Amino acid sequence: MRPRVARLALTMTLAACGLAACTTGGSTPSSSAAGVSSPAIAIGAREFAFDPSTLTVAAGSVSFHVTNTGAQTHEFEILRGDQVIDEVEDIVPGLERDLTVTLEAGDYVYVCKLPGHEESGMKGTLTVTGG
Repeated sequence: MRPRVARLALTMTLAACGLAACTTGGSTPSSSAAGVSSPAIAIGAREFAFDPSTLTVAAGSVSFHVTNTGAQTHEFEILRGDQVIDEVEDIVPGLERDLTVTLEAGDYVYVCKLPGHEESGMKGTLTVTGG
């Protein structure tokens, strides 16, 4: 009987640990190059700015959690020079969207490419280190 109770206790403990791993306290998990879960980078999008407007991250897999805190629809587009790396479009007011990309070391920008938004200041700089 004891081995059965021990197995049940182990199973319940593992299940509880699994549930705890799924609960992130509001941040979105992402995998780093080492395979360790880390929170996504929170980005606020509003008229006409991103918060934060400058970021530095390590090369590898990077996750962003974009929340539209403004009153207009926005986008979150990552560029390296003229090349679009990835994007999230149609982020309506109040919507939250996630984006995970693999980035090499270098300089990038993130912008909202909707007409007039980037020109009004809706852009940020992203520096990726290491590699």
